[in-house]
Amino acid sequence: MKKIIAFDMDGTTAETFPVIFDSFRKTVHDYTDKWISNQVILAQFGANEIGMLKELIPNYSDEVLETFHKNYRSAHMLLRKPFDGINDLLHMLHEHDVITPMITGKGEQSLQTSLDALGLNDQFDPVMSGSPDGSIKSQQFAQVLKQYDQPKEQMAYIGDATADIEACQNAGITCYTAAWSINAKPDEMEKLNPGNVFTSVEQLRDKLLES
Repeated sequence: MKKIIAFDMDGTTAETFPVIFDSFRKTVHDYTDKWISNQVILAQFGANEIGMLKELIPNYSDEVLETFHKNYRSAHMLLRKPFDGINDLLHMLHEHDVITPMITGKGEQSLQTSLDALGLNDQFDPVMSGSPDGSIKSQQFAQVLKQYDQPKEQMAYIGDATADIEACQNAGITCYTAAWSINAKPDEMEKLNPGNVFTSVEQLRDKLLES
């Protein structure tokens, strides 16, 4: 088993996409009177909320960000648990002394809101959030490896997006693709990450126990 197994948040640790879509849609409407689609929101992924909101709202300000966080907290009231099996997976990894960072493109404040709502505050270390300028996951993987003085072969990342596969390839670490979200397309992901696509948390857990 790898000595470091890092987690993504959205679509990997919890089904947060409905929360994200609702929050961005309401915030954009508050400031532009326009209702935007899920696809428009998804197209901005990679950057954190600041970067996304700057693209979606022409007159971006700190007030816009405050409104977004208010909407995010409100929407998250309906999501209070991670995916089935995540708590068991984390417990198993910690029993095997595996380091479990959280590395996500989310902003620091929304990430903390999610960790609080899901009861996962003490499960990840270090916790690393995203940048307004785009994905920095490859650099963050390198930072974690350096922090714990481990070779690339000893780290894996659990993420749900094609960009996660690319970031892992760039960093030279293993990617375990989470394909258990309602939005997952496991057949497409299998072409990009053959042999490392999992349609349930339990399936991934069994794979890790075999390694």
